[in-house]
Amino acid sequence: MASLAIVALTATAVQAETFQFAGAFNDKDQFTILARDWAAKVKAATNGAVAFDIVPNGALVPLPEALDGISLGVVPAGMVVASFVSGTIPAMGYAEMIDGLPVDNPSTGEAMKAIWNNLDAVFNQHGVTALFGAPAYSSGLVCRKGFLKAKADWAGKKIRTAGRWQAQQVAAMGAVPMPLPPSELYVALQNGVVDCALMTPSITMSARLYEVAPFYTNTEMAGNITTIVMNLDVWKKLPDNQRAAIRKVSDEMIQTAATTMRESAKSGLIDFAKTGEVYQLSSDEQAEFAKNTGPIFDKVAASVKDAPGTAMIKTLASYRK
Repeated sequence: MASLAIVALTATAVQAETFQFAGAFNDKDQFTILARDWAAKVKAATNGAVAFDIVPNGALVPLPEALDGISLGVVPAGMVVASFVSGTIPAMGYAEMIDGLPVDNPSTGEAMKAIWNNLDAVFNQHGVTALFGAPAYSSGLVCRKGFLKAKADWAGKKIRTAGRWQAQQVAAMGAVPMPLPPSELYVALQNGVVDCALMTPSITMSARLYEVAPFYTNTEMAGNITTIVMNLDVWKKLPDNQRAAIRKVSDEMIQTAATTMRESAKSGLIDFAKTGEVYQLSSDEQAEFAKNTGPIFDKVAASVKDAPGTAMIKTLASYRK
């Protein structure tokens, strides 16, 4: 019996596998914390057979190259952000933009669940499966000087954007979009290379951007989904029971992530206000932003031809009416 027990333990150990996971942000960022929580739940749900080693800061593969790296199997799993994949996956352009997802009526978590099968199908076409994700809440602008309230405040401002469609939103508001990698943003704000940056409270705080840009204009809108994905070939090689366990944990995390990210945004703005100033757009100012940037959503929708992509956008568009 003792001999059989040793053999059983050895078999279990052989079956256990740890996959490297390409994290995009630093250790303190809420997306990284969510990924670690998810990985712990996956390990428990698979009785230790599947584990993910979360490596932060783009150390395994830079964020702009994450989709290619994961789809090609350079790394088996990781984070991708809509603004960095919308050039390859046009349907994700809708989810890249500020106001691309609802905050309430329905809740973001409900909206994410409604689009998830189509979103996953879109990613499948590019060699990965989408497990769970969450948008950025309280999307806003962190600025060196003053707030961007009405459209007139945007005129001529140099604003760092994180994607081609965000850039078009900024241009529609009369500002000058400036694409920059996250690693250069602190110095760019410090030196006045850019006046403002489209940003989230979480990243603003974890990257200490408040030190060089103490004004935060909160749109109170959601967008730019960060999605946890896994190489499709690696995923398909997992036993059925392991895939089912991971999918169950991931499905539950969609709602958890949405709630957590919203609370994190609120607490991030409270923390920001301790050293800087926060302004929330009024309903009229939100409406002005939506009116000026609305045609960009129509442009994205017109550019998408594949069935899962058009279905995903149709659902998201219904929430913007």
